[in-house]
Amino acid sequence: MVDLSPEDPNYAKQSSTALRGLFIIALIAAMYAARDFLLPVVLASFIALTFRPAVRYLSRHYIPPWLSATLLAIILVGGGLFAGYMLSWQVSAWIDQAPQLTETFLEKFSGLRSWLDIVVNLTDKIQDATAAPGVIPAQEVVVREPALPGWLVVMTWYPLQVTITLLATLVIAVFLMSSGDMFYEKLVRVLPTLTDKKQALRIVYELETEVSTYLLTLTAINVVLGLAVALTFHALGMPSPWLWGLLTFFFNFIPYVGALTGVALSAFMAIVTFDSLGYALLVPAAFTALSLIESEIASPLVLSRRLQMNSVAILLSLAFWAWLWGIPGAAIAVPVLVTIKVFCNHIEGLSGLGEFLAERQAAKNDAAEGETTQNG
Repeated sequence: MVDLSPEDPNYAKQSSTALRGLFIIALIAAMYAARDFLLPVVLASFIALTFRPAVRYLSRHYIPPWLSATLLAIILVGGGLFAGYMLSWQVSAWIDQAPQLTETFLEKFSGLRSWLDIVVNLTDKIQDATAAPGVIPAQEVVVREPALPGWLVVMTWYPLQVTITLLATLVIAVFLMSSGDMFYEKLVRVLPTLTDKKQALRIVYELETEVSTYLLTLTAINVVLGLAVALTFHALGMPSPWLWGLLTFFFNFIPYVGALTGVALSAFMAIVTFDSLGYALLVPAAFTALSLIESEIASPLVLSRRLQMNSVAILLSLAFWAWLWGIPGAAIAVPVLVTIKVFCNHIEGLSGLGEFLAERQAAKNDAAEGETTQNG
């Protein structure tokens, strides 16, 4: 351990680094503790950024922002209620049939289960053989608590919490959209110099454009992917193909994890539904093929190269936000990266972070554009 005195020239640098580290840790802890407050605010901010161009366009055609924001909120609520109705009855039926579905699934792999039983028995015999002679194995004592109260808490509190979060998100988003350009005007008044005012406006307008472009484009891609999955599953004879299309639409908002969840769930239901295991595997294979076409061909072609992110950065952001805020955090992982990337494009001190976040070819093209601009 190195003990630095205040007179040491490295003392200030080491102290500054330590303070930054402590600030980051404290910030993460505060974000975790205040997640019930911050999550609706962050979600509402992304919704407002997505629809701000539409609200501004309608305001130019003499439609007040509060009216356009209210209409957009009604459309979002209507779409959410329709999706919830379509999902609720089928998902509840799956939950009710979970024991029978699991038993049917295990029966299809009865041979594999026998092999697993052999391995378990062999492991137990090895443990008994390696135990010290005369030593009685410790008996495991399990205290079982009543399961019913826990289930009641989950079934009542979690849907209520989700409903409160969605309502708070919608109300905040409506107020943000109906406020018009008030926050932009306040930002211009607060900043001291003209250069700072111009840079701040460039950042907020680009942030608005990039976030709205990304989310609306991703929504359109997910609609097409959901239709493709529904039609493919209908052709393969899967029950409730349009429900699978709707699930795919929502799954694909979460990178990687959503596609893996769709593959696993479709494989399980196909194995339970069809008698032939070979034919049943066509369903997850088709889902995988469509997901790969979307992620490797369609999205890179449709999304702007400025919105293409480094896959490592996406995975790290996904893991961090899922750990911090759960499933909603995983859904906002990429929009948060887009937001950070916009700031990195305009703040010179964050250029290194922006280089890491950008996709390889996009970073090369941005560098080439910067050199062309300087030479011109």
